[in-house]
Amino acid sequence: MARAGKTYDVLIVGGGVIGLSLAWELSQHGAKVCVVDRGQLGMEASWAGAGMIPPGPAETHWNQSSPFEQLAGLSQRLQPEWHERLLELTGIDNEFRRSGAIHLALTPDEAKTLDQKAQRWRQLGIAHQKIDKTTLSDLEPALANQAPSFSRAYQLPAETRLRNPRHLHALLAACRLSGIELRAGVEVYKIEVSGNRFSQVVTNTGPIQAEKICLAAGSWSAQLLISLGIDLPVRPMRGQIVLLRGPTNLILRTINVGPRYLVSRLDGRILVGSTEDDVGFAKANTAAGVGGLMQFAQMIAPELAQLPIETCWSGFRPATADGFPYLGRLAKIENAWLATGHFRAGLQLSPATAVVMRAMMLGQEPPVDVTELGIDR
Repeated sequence: MARAGKTYDVLIVGGGVIGLSLAWELSQHGAKVCVVDRGQLGMEASWAGAGMIPPGPAETHWNQSSPFEQLAGLSQRLQPEWHERLLELTGIDNEFRRSGAIHLALTPDEAKTLDQKAQRWRQLGIAHQKIDKTTLSDLEPALANQAPSFSRAYQLPAETRLRNPRHLHALLAACRLSGIELRAGVEVYKIEVSGNRFSQVVTNTGPIQAEKICLAAGSWSAQLLISLGIDLPVRPMRGQIVLLRGPTNLILRTINVGPRYLVSRLDGRILVGSTEDDVGFAKANTAAGVGGLMQFAQMIAPELAQLPIETCWSGFRPATADGFPYLGRLAKIENAWLATGHFRAGLQLSPATAVVMRAMMLGQEPPVDVTELGIDR
């Protein structure tokens, strides 16, 4: 049962990578934090993803960057620091590595879109190279047979990745070691406000009080705000992933083709993703989804068709109407905050989101001005 009285400085609703990262960041600045989640902590979209971390602009190019791009740049700087700190504190290696990436286009229309993306990389100072079919074959031998069929190929050497289930394990361990109270199976029924201040949440385990609250519940955030009369345009977008068991070093870099990708692990496993299914909270792998992913994998690297499927899963990404997350204070409530709607960029932007939200919640100057990402945009 919940403890009586205002035990916590901050209550975070949502125990995914955003909520846990923010909790850990707040605790490093002296805050007493409680994190609650309706299910198991760290087991929804954060666990289900592939762990890709696209590069962002250097700070020298921030004057040409949007707040979202600045968050990406800040996260690129923080990710290796967080990897080292988590490894030292917990002994858990999240397998953060600078793997590099290949971005491919299969059709002329996709090539045009990719060229436009490359133009933006140039504007932001993100290192990239347009590569020919011979270079592509040398970099990724598994793609050699199909290389002539690709309309365009770019290499991004600075792209990194990590193994997100291990990253979540490391975050959970770090939170526990930092004295953060982690509570699974806590469903929030209502957020209560007195005047213009949050007072408590009503849950299936009783009321929980705190001086401040942050909603970081991903696809479930909109449901939490109904009790406040706030209609938040965040909806679940199901993504399906197939895991293949392969030999090590078959795929060396992250391979991106629009929203689809191949991501290899150090042990040889290869993730094939991902669908974007607008089906509400229907968690399932479908024959069409898995079949389409395997067709894609075979089209990129025919050798993958012979690998055994180890498992498959799906998760709910929190999608917004404009594709950007909601970060900032809830309108008209002095001590309530929101950090949600990261869609496919939750893992990528989690360190920067944590640092920016910590600064705002503690009355400090954030390193990125995220006013444009507020709830009232």
